Amino acid sequence: MPSTTAPRGMVVTPHPLATAAGVDALRDGGTAVDAAVAANAMLAVVYCNACGIGGDAFALVWDGSRLHGFNGSGRSPAGLTIQTMRDAGHETMPARGPLAITVPGAVDAWVQLLDRFGRRSLADALLPAATTAEAGYALTAITARSIAASLLAFDDAARDVFGAAGNAGDAFRQPLLATSLRAIASGGRDAYYGGPIGDEIARAIQAAGGVMTADDIADHTGEWVEPISTRYRDVDVATTPPNSQGITALMALNVLSMLDWPMGAPLSADRLHAQIEAVKVAWSERDRCVADPERGLADPSALLSEERARWLASRLSPERAQRYEPANPPGGGTVYLCAADADGMMVSLIESNFMGFGSGSMGGSTGIMLQNRGAYFSLDAAHPNALAPRSRTLHTLMPGMLLRDGRAEVAFGAMGGDGQPQTMVQVVQGLVDDGLDPQAVVDRPRFVVETEAVGRPLGPVSIESDGVDLATVAALEARGHQVGLVEPKTPLMGWAQIIRRLPDGSYEAGADPRADSAASGH
Repeated sequence: MPSTTAPRGMVVTPHPLATAAGVDALRDGGTAVDAAVAANAMLAVVYCNACGIGGDAFALVWDGSRLHGFNGSGRSPAGLTIQTMRDAGHETMPARGPLAITVPGAVDAWVQLLDRFGRRSLADALLPAATTAEAGYALTAITARSIAASLLAFDDAARDVFGAAGNAGDAFRQPLLATSLRAIASGGRDAYYGGPIGDEIARAIQAAGGVMTADDIADHTGEWVEPISTRYRDVDVATTPPNSQGITALMALNVLSMLDWPMGAPLSADRLHAQIEAVKVAWSERDRCVADPERGLADPSALLSEERARWLASRLSPERAQRYEPANPPGGGTVYLCAADADGMMVSLIESNFMGFGSGSMGGSTGIMLQNRGAYFSLDAAHPNALAPRSRTLHTLMPGMLLRDGRAEVAFGAMGGDGQPQTMVQVVQGLVDDGLDPQAVVDRPRFVVETEAVGRPLGPVSIESDGVDLATVAALEARGHQVGLVEPKTPLMGWAQIIRRLPDGSYEAGADPRADSAASGH
């Protein structure tokens, strides 16, 4: 399948209705940021299993001359401490429920992005999504399956909304969410932070046994951050700094640049072994020091130095797989999208509830599913991500961009929790080392090293079965990898999306077939 091309602008998302909303924004004179926010708002409705206005968002924006980063991650409640969790009988952070909820940052992120780089209003971005939530839309198989699998984790309010959602193809309406979107469209940011929506969210959380207050929500403000980058071959690979895990992919690429053993062809045992080992050693660094930047544990310049990369590479063997103990829970309820406009602005945006449907808790009558980023905190006071009041934990969200000769060329990223840095490495190598076009990159079979359980070595390595033969599997297993073949184009590999700006100013894009993805331009 060839890449999608367009002369003046492009939007790629995991759902056709969201892509259409973004393209409509471009046609209405909006910027790439207008398109991205409109698309994200639509995804909050039609892909409510993976994202929503109860989640967080990170973004990179190329404005035509400079790259900007935004960290839209929320904090833990002021009243939530290790001791309060211990007193409540918890030895670890719960994965679901009211105590796992952190302050949602996505709506604030949208407002700040639009204020700085948009031409259209917040209402222009949100009202199409509100109309869709009110009128109804056809469930895709992915969303229908996710709803069915999550029902037991839902609280009563969520079960009332999603309990009769139906099957793929059935119409589904979310009138409560539509009301919240309309309230934000008319009342702006203040309707959520310090307004009736935030008040109702806090009330519902406290009624369920949580400690988040309306003040916790009202006090939230995301921040503009300086992107971090590393040189890989002849491009610069950029992402958002910690607490984002984006630095994990950059470290892995640095390690791959330092290895003095053969890489081999794509999807060969040599290439796969190198990629897997580079990601694993980068993970060991991530879990050691990537946390709330206010804790001062991660120095990106030191972690991305040539000396550090050389030392990490020296720990790897071309013949044996290393052991690595994962320190964090698996996730994957995320959407990634990208947009570009006729003026050369490019946006890489990722937004998430964390695990599918987040905490499983709905914000009372708001219709908003609330994220569970608090699951990443530790109740060990010595841990880099130890729970503390008003703190941000390590965040899996990580938008990406490639720059060539100081100018943005590619906006890319993927959903998939801990799979995101693995996908980023495979995408970068596909584009840069193998010279593939965007659609060929996302179509190509991928691997993911799973983190299904905490406290055991990473594994298995899942590889799409159309990507390797049995001889390759045997060669990997001989090096100590536990390999499992999975069906082609499985969502387990995450959903990657790519837009590349061509020398003549037009765009080409790749939309991942593992979701309901669509790329479209004008």
